Amino acid sequence: MFFRTAKQSVQFDLHTHSDRSWESKVPGRLLLRLARRNGLRGIGICERDAFPDESLYSVAEKLRLRLALGIEFTCTGCDIIGYGMDLSARDRAFLDHRFAHLRDQASRAAGQLARRLAAWDGTVSPDRVAAFSGKPAHPTFILQYLVQERRMFASLAEGRRFLRAEGLDAGLAAPDPLDPAEVIAMIHRAGGIAIWTHPQTTPPERQRPLLAELTGAGLDAVEAVYPYREHGYSGEESNEVLQARTLSLTKDADILLSGGSDCKYPVSPLAESRPMLPGEYGITAREAELFARVLH
Repeated sequence: MFFRTAKQSVQFDLHTHSDRSWESKVPGRLLLRLARRNGLRGIGICERDAFPDESLYSVAEKLRLRLALGIEFTCTGCDIIGYGMDLSARDRAFLDHRFAHLRDQASRAAGQLARRLAAWDGTVSPDRVAAFSGKPAHPTFILQYLVQERRMFASLAEGRRFLRAEGLDAGLAAPDPLDPAEVIAMIHRAGGIAIWTHPQTTPPERQRPLLAELTGAGLDAVEAVYPYREHGYSGEESNEVLQARTLSLTKDADILLSGGSDCKYPVSPLAESRPMLPGEYGITAREAELFARVLH
């Protein structure tokens, strides 16, 4: 039985990102130290459409921190995390090409958004945003630049609402998603486990049909604990209500339940604008036992 627990009992955060992910800036070694300092016993680092840094296993061992490394795949209608994968040379080559394509799309989307925003703030340019972020320009870093450097918005969520209201995000180069069933098959070929992450971002009418499709493809787990509101969720519901919906959605499914913060330190601010830390959301050590085979 899965229970929502108090923050003090969160000991494993199974959804974080290092600077190998497009929208995160924290080096993996620092992310591990932050996790240890925040009282975690284990952490999952899943890079968004990018390969993880396997040298982090030895760093985590020295910190006495259990670690799962994986990839968060952009899929049609959802995102799927794969942990514990030993990819074949063929699948790795396929993903290497795919990830390069997605990086190119993100760069083009950032250029489009910067040109549109120039009428609102003439300082916005891909080069200036890249200098600010320390990474190639990405739409999220453009928003972060406007929030932190230009002080145009109080939060990333407020900035996203502005872009939507003004139509500035319309028709941007969209990610070219993978088929989730094919991704689950790839994860299983590599000996890993597949997790459907932040399911409540899927439109309500699609959640049950999608869960049936994903479990039919062999999905192993669903992310039950997730900070939707801290990541710009536009609905009125609290994180607790959304979590309850996830538990109701999955109550008849023979499936594991996961949880994590989606930490992209120092992006992803909490409501009071301090950076999200690993371990702000997650699961207990008892719940993490079910994921033991991918936690080194």
